[in-house]
Amino acid sequence: MVFYSEIGMGIRDNYLEFLKIHWQVSLMDALMVVAVYLAIGFLLRNWEWAKTFNRGWLALWITLPLWQAIVEYYSVYFYSRWAYGELMPLIFGIGLLPILQMLILPSLAILISRNSFSNSRL
Repeated sequence: MVFYSEIGMGIRDNYLEFLKIHWQVSLMDALMVVAVYLAIGFLLRNWEWAKTFNRGWLALWITLPLWQAIVEYYSVYFYSRWAYGELMPLIFGIGLLPILQMLILPSLAILISRNSFSNSRL
């Protein structure tokens, strides 16, 4: 993990603690994506908003990176949950890679799932 230092993220000597912390962070990221997806569906009054390109996609591309930037800022500078390594590219002191991750991965997941579930009813 060359983009992060070991501050707050659990040292790799205690692998179970390291693993636990990273599972928790991944779960929080997933919950963030689900919350934003549902919020967009509620605001648009359309739970299938992702089937076509519309305002929902723009809201997703704005909301998730912005939310991630706020989480990153507070986690790094106020709560010291983790710290950036020397190789992490920063924009206004916030790591660029987590922002890109929150922009690209949920978009891909939604694109893949909309094709998989396009004919099914919930």
